Amino acid sequence: MPTQIRFGAGRINEVSDIVLEMGRRCLLVTSPDNGPQKNVFDKVKKLLSDKDIEVFHYDGVVPNPTTDCVEDGIKLAIANDVNCVLAVGGGSSMDTAKLIALLYNKKGEINWNDAIKNYSNPFKISDSPKEALPLVAIPTTAGTGSHVTQAAVVSITEDKEKITVFHSANFPKYAIVDPELTLSLPAGATAATGFDAFSHSFESFQGSLTSPLTETMALQAIKLVFDNLSIAVSDPSNIEARTQLALADTLAGMCLATGGADIPHPLGEIIGGICPRVAHGNTLAIVYPEYLNYKKEVSAEKFAKVAKALSKEAENMSTEEAAEYLCTRINKLLSETKLANSVKESNFSSEEISSITNHPLLDMLNPEKSKEIKNIMINSFKNIK
Repeated sequence: MPTQIRFGAGRINEVSDIVLEMGRRCLLVTSPDNGPQKNVFDKVKKLLSDKDIEVFHYDGVVPNPTTDCVEDGIKLAIANDVNCVLAVGGGSSMDTAKLIALLYNKKGEINWNDAIKNYSNPFKISDSPKEALPLVAIPTTAGTGSHVTQAAVVSITEDKEKITVFHSANFPKYAIVDPELTLSLPAGATAATGFDAFSHSFESFQGSLTSPLTETMALQAIKLVFDNLSIAVSDPSNIEARTQLALADTLAGMCLATGGADIPHPLGEIIGGICPRVAHGNTLAIVYPEYLNYKKEVSAEKFAKVAKALSKEAENMSTEEAAEYLCTRINKLLSETKLANSVKESNFSSEEISSITNHPLLDMLNPEKSKEIKNIMINSFKNIK
């Protein structure tokens, strides 16, 4: 994880010194400049312009960003001969910025089929493409972990299919993690992104690529989310809770970068690809209860280890009891943050549910377990009325 992290309240003020290391022409990549984070974008632009850095603002990022977003951003970067890309925002802004920086070339030629084919290995370390631009990431949410991962998720505009582009050049050169920037985040987005951070740490803990280092970070991140997410949802101005969630997000992102994700993430991407209006964290909340019902049987010892690290109440429980206790705690967190309502509040049509539950990827993720995986998805939608 080669990104240099600047962590702490007020560290946004270091952005201009960082950008100056790369030049004086910067492409700023954000969601639309008329939303709740406009004040953050304005502050960043002022900090840069005060140091005579020219800022060219691409604010066309949409939730579940598309290949069109990336191509439009690259056109703006080419037209203004920028020296670097600066992402300010949540996971969608960072994913878009990563791909703008990675695929940038002065001819503006992008072959998505080649990118998907060649950049598919999460753990391969490769040289940057010759014309790739350096990237700086400033998260304004605490959940995606994108500021410390090599992954960028994008939807193919034509068919709404979500794909993930992996490249070691997707790790930002710098990341500024300033929890003050998350104070304006609405309760729903706070909940969804916080649960995403939990899922990164929890799912990487379940995998086969864990190490003592990633296990330690994962367990710490999980506890930080449980201790602080409900507080931040109910009291958005609580800077201590926001700081702890920013720490959890960063730790969980590093776990994801080295340990990968489990079943919920590709299932969530199926839902988000078909229904881009549904935030990624909410798609995870939709499938998690059924995932837990399945996983607690096949990963009881790891579930129990998490439970016992989370609460003294589980220390003297049997493995099976502790695994069940953990499921109860996770489902309680979903209820406390109102994420348990995600499936009903997303207003899925019967056609969308059919497309989701019959998606061909369900048979391809793990052919030996395709029946179980399909049942997780089907059962996640069974209570919709």
